[in-house]
Amino acid sequence: MASVLIWAALFYVLLQQARSQSCGTGSTDCKCLWTDPKTSKSYMLDISKFFPYPYSVPTSGVYNYFYTPCETISCAATTSNVCQKSISTPTTQYNCGFGPVWNVNNSTYYIIKYTGGTGGRATTVTFIGGNTPTSVTKVTEVTKLYSFTVNFPVASSSGRDVSGFVGFILISLIFVAFVAYFVAGAVIMYNKGARGIEMIPNIGFWKDLPFLIKDGGLFVLSPCLGQKFSYTKM
Repeated sequence: MASVLIWAALFYVLLQQARSQSCGTGSTDCKCLWTDPKTSKSYMLDISKFFPYPYSVPTSGVYNYFYTPCETISCAATTSNVCQKSISTPTTQYNCGFGPVWNVNNSTYYIIKYTGGTGGRATTVTFIGGNTPTSVTKVTEVTKLYSFTVNFPVASSSGRDVSGFVGFILISLIFVAFVAYFVAGAVIMYNKGARGIEMIPNIGFWKDLPFLIKDGGLFVLSPCLGQKFSYTKM
């Protein structure tokens, strides 16, 4: 039973790291609470301060593109985060995606995808942090799939370290596993007629454990001490 709980604890830690690529609780359309799987530190990635609304993305084509990461706007009689509007009149509009999905690689490089636009249109926005002033590349289009890149000064980290919390959970689960092991084992041994110290499960192993640790230590250190250590043959 102890081994089952230990494996469950390890699975929980791995699951938390696997989920760290997506946004956590407290996130919004323009904010992503992300945990770095390498350092276990949490970062609040906030893009709201970099955009006046709606933000006009540069283009060299016949359309203007308007981006609103923190709220939706009316576009082609629907709600949208990215709206395509023709430059010529009469103006035509196309919804180029809404409902952001974050994909975070690290605290200064992340991608937001918007899908579900008019005729299958979708937009990918890549954010690259740095010390340069905010800049936005022109929109590129490949078969109704639009993309552009945003550069902005890095200003997004809470630095909250959650590694201690994860370690506490793991140690607590291991402790509970050992308690459950001894209690359940004692009950089983009692039902078999054992009394006193003999109720401890695998009592022989626990009696021999100090000597096993000593022998193991001597075996590892013997080359450093210039001594030859070997086990007694059974």
